[in-house]
Amino acid sequence: MKRSLSVAVLAFVVLTGCSANNDASDTGQSSVGAPSPQVYQDVQNWSGAGDNGARFTATGEVKAPSGVEEARQLMGKSNTPLHFLAVTVDNIKGADSITPLKATFTTPAGDLVEYTALGDYLNESEAPESSSVDATNRIIEVHNAFSWDEYEVIAGQKKTVVLATESAYPHQVTHATVGEGITLTPSDRSAETDKATGAPEAKVPVGSNDRLAELYGTTLKGNDINFRIFSPNAQKELNAVMPPQLNGAWGALCSHAATQEQLMETGVNANGHNWRPFQYAVTESGAPPLSGDAKSKEYEAASLAELSHGGSCAVIQSPDTSAATKTSVASVGHYLGNSTLEATVYVR
Repeated sequence: MKRSLSVAVLAFVVLTGCSANNDASDTGQSSVGAPSPQVYQDVQNWSGAGDNGARFTATGEVKAPSGVEEARQLMGKSNTPLHFLAVTVDNIKGADSITPLKATFTTPAGDLVEYTALGDYLNESEAPESSSVDATNRIIEVHNAFSWDEYEVIAGQKKTVVLATESAYPHQVTHATVGEGITLTPSDRSAETDKATGAPEAKVPVGSNDRLAELYGTTLKGNDINFRIFSPNAQKELNAVMPPQLNGAWGALCSHAATQEQLMETGVNANGHNWRPFQYAVTESGAPPLSGDAKSKEYEAASLAELSHGGSCAVIQSPDTSAATKTSVASVGHYLGNSTLEATVYVR
């Protein structure tokens, strides 16, 4: 039997169908999202103003302030470059002190690039353990030049400070702020980078931690032999604690096969200078038996050489400081005293 719908049912279906279509249409119109944020492309300069009368001008990708790259190199951080942002704070008409310790940039992808005070990247505790006293003091000096106190801009003052980040400066930005959330917008003015704060020149020149020479060879007994001349920093530190009679040039003989006792009886001739085992150097110089800092420093020098070489090491010394000049070839042999060597071999 053919089935049919009554007129009343048909009318209900038509009405409800129209109602459903209208609801869908209304829902589609109300689900339209908010407009996309504006994207600033390759902006170098930014400006903004605080509520208390201070004005800010920021410039990205500026040069490092004086002392920063030197300190980062001393810390062994040269392979982790920093990116810098200069911020000129005009607080001449401001009512309160301002300390701009942060600037942020948000990218269209939602990533946040944050710049902070330079002192955050200048921590002497991150320097290598082998750093010299001069190097450590210089890192501290540079750090102090960028402490949080140095970022304070008091009312009535105009000052340019530099912030840093390990992230690359963003080419696309949707939102930028400085300080405590003060909005920055693109500007045709740049920060006064020529007036930016920096670290003072080093009071004491910082030498190098690189060894002045590293020569290798094989003794007549078939033992490997390594002659190393210590770095300028190590030379300076050893001479600073030794008796005046022992001021000179310093190095070490190392070997994986020879014993430390054998190395302590071995000397070197290089560049016309004679290097004698440390125990003989003390006797021949007329210096009193070592104690205190001098004894500890000699032990430390041998220990650091062993740590670097991986074998046994013994300290050797020349009475002439100029003997530390970089050497490309040397003669190594059994030390007999009075600069005489026996069973010599060349190391290069």
